[in-house]
Amino acid sequence: MSVEYLKSLGIFAEVVTHGSFRAAARALGMTPSAVTYHIQLLEESVGAPVFYRTTRRLTLTEAGEQLKHPAQMMRTLAKDGLRAASVGQKTLSGVLRIALTVSLVRSPISKALAKFRHDNPDVALELFYSDLPQDLVADRVDLALRAGALDDSSLRCTRIWSMPRAMVASPEFLTRYHELLTPDDLKTVPWVKHSHLSSRRKLIHVTRGEVEIEQAGALSVDNIEAMVDLACEGMAIASPPRHYVADLLAQGKLVEILQDWSLPDIPVHALWPASKVENPLTKAFLATLMD
Repeated sequence: MSVEYLKSLGIFAEVVTHGSFRAAARALGMTPSAVTYHIQLLEESVGAPVFYRTTRRLTLTEAGEQLKHPAQMMRTLAKDGLRAASVGQKTLSGVLRIALTVSLVRSPISKALAKFRHDNPDVALELFYSDLPQDLVADRVDLALRAGALDDSSLRCTRIWSMPRAMVASPEFLTRYHELLTPDDLKTVPWVKHSHLSSRRKLIHVTRGEVEIEQAGALSVDNIEAMVDLACEGMAIASPPRHYVADLLAQGKLVEILQDWSLPDIPVHALWPASKVENPLTKAFLATLMD
């Protein structure tokens, strides 16, 4: 059935409700001739008249009686659906699908997710943690939170956070490589590298400026948690997000090295598909992130 016939059914339901073509036309903001056209289209589809019409009276035929309930039900369901999906509804509901990079585990983003869930109990959250790129449109993802530099994209985007990093090693590692005093000293010691990131590290000093070094060693992983675990085992230096190692630093399981030098923060962006009408769930979650 074409969309035109669905429109004709809706107009038929309005004529039944208002009792005349002219009254239905006024309610719909249409001309009486347009209403007549759609009723004729419906009658051609059914193969029988749906109304008996006189100058004073409009009554349903047998075919019209059979169409009356389905047409009115269709109209009611459509109105209820539009009302439920309306941006102006007081209580948000539905499903919000969010893709996140693994580095955001245990970050302040988790608190934002918890707050959004608390404030919107009728919204179901589907979270996908992965460092692999996703096609938001093809995968039906409403919002992505990505760390690092972004490729050019048709997606809408806003920066939501700058993620601090730390250079860390285990106490056992530092007993073997204890003379780590300058960036040059880091050029010959093993690092655990992230396979999805550049092996070059920029270090920044308040007065000495910036230097760039190449990470040495033959150890790489594709997961932040693995990077931290291997650093704890004394295998290499690591440079994970600071929130990943804050507890381990406090417990003495890891030690921060070259504390006079810092690594550049990692930008974290929110991205979502562009559309003429904003998704109210995406809009509400972005407001929580920016709060």
